[in-house]
Amino acid sequence: MGVVWNRPQINIQPREFGVSARMTKRFFVSSDECGGMGKSVIREPTGSWPTRLVTPRRPVRRSVGLLVITMVVALSCLAATAEARQERISCLLIGSVIPGVCPLPNYFSEDPLFMYMSDPQQAGLPDEERLRLDRLYFPRTRKVLLDKFDMVFIYDPRLEHWEPRFFSDLNYAFREAAMPSFWSFGPSYPFIASTIFYETLPIYDYSGYFSRPWRLVFRENREPVFLPFRELGMERVVGHGYGRMLPRQGSVTWVDMQPLDLPWMTSWRPGGKEAGLSWVCADEFCVYWWALAPSARGLNPFAIDMMANLVLYSLDLPLITDVRARREARHLLSSLRAEESLALSMIEWADKFGANTMPLSERVSKLDIDMGKAKEHYVDQEYETAVTILDSTSSAMSAITKDAVELKNEALVWVFVSEWLVVTATFCLSGVCLWSLMVRRKVYRPAAATRVSPAYKGKGIWSEEKQR
Repeated sequence: MGVVWNRPQINIQPREFGVSARMTKRFFVSSDECGGMGKSVIREPTGSWPTRLVTPRRPVRRSVGLLVITMVVALSCLAATAEARQERISCLLIGSVIPGVCPLPNYFSEDPLFMYMSDPQQAGLPDEERLRLDRLYFPRTRKVLLDKFDMVFIYDPRLEHWEPRFFSDLNYAFREAAMPSFWSFGPSYPFIASTIFYETLPIYDYSGYFSRPWRLVFRENREPVFLPFRELGMERVVGHGYGRMLPRQGSVTWVDMQPLDLPWMTSWRPGGKEAGLSWVCADEFCVYWWALAPSARGLNPFAIDMMANLVLYSLDLPLITDVRARREARHLLSSLRAEESLALSMIEWADKFGANTMPLSERVSKLDIDMGKAKEHYVDQEYETAVTILDSTSSAMSAITKDAVELKNEALVWVFVSEWLVVTATFCLSGVCLWSLMVRRKVYRPAAATRVSPAYKGKGIWSEEKQR
């Protein structure tokens, strides 16, 4: 008897021989039936269809196995690298999150650490427009919400039109998926207090809007989320608008408003299997303290870094180590982006007039790589390294901008010459015409005097009198 290979059974598909499914059968494969030549024979005992020889593909399977192992190892290395490097933080903004009213869009646009999406649900919008904005910007499923966003910011929203699914998805994210949230209220608080979001808030009441001057006082014996900004003068910044909120028992108050003796920032973790940190701020994004008013621009330059520190703490990430170096690196990045935009516009302009822009484009591409490395160091809080790279990149970008302007001028030289010739020719022609007509009076002809002067003698009779 031949030795039966320990191999899976082979199923002959009906479509290979054009027969019905009832005629398919499974067979064990014997090696001695093939003469020990390493081939297998699949036969139908009744002879209903022809014998088929199948050659085992062991080398192919071995290659596929090696390829799979190689891919697994490579993906493991990539995953380890990704875990070692901090990714950008994705935020979802809901409510009155429009520039000029809320500082968050400007903060997250300027800071390379963040990316965001806004679902603007401010007061004054019709329900049709609100539904359209939700279709465009709110996550369609709970999985998309949890996979795409790391934190949710809600500022004075109008959510009366929301479906129950929206409330349920956010509540699940806050209580069961460890997603942090930041709240700032206004007239919308009574509605929020009537929803399931009320139990996730670290306050049990919020009322009024008052306008009195106040300054912040950071509480001692707290983790260094706000305390590093004391030495930067943030406690001297004056605010005016605020609401009166009452923290729940078990919440943590981080900052107070003095001399009002009221809480400014409080937080807690609501009940749930894996709840995220929930924050409430009482100043409703005061336009003076957050430097939104034109008269307050530049009075609180580190507010963006304070908000970043709050987000990092909420996500259990390392806090900012050097606020001043971070601000310097961020300003260098913003300046480079503006200068790069100027250089690209000049290059594009010159390209439209047939100039050779490839050398400059290659130089810009190389600088983009350096800027990308600087952003990675910025996200990883390696600010000194980022500043060093950006300093060298800044000088190179200035040289590119200068060369782009020169290239643009060279490309437009014939345009300038043509315009100069047209203007000069028009000036010369109009001057010649004016000189000929008004000074030389070449086409001027004096009018001849008439000799006949009619005289009326009355009774409808006209006669001509000879001049004496």
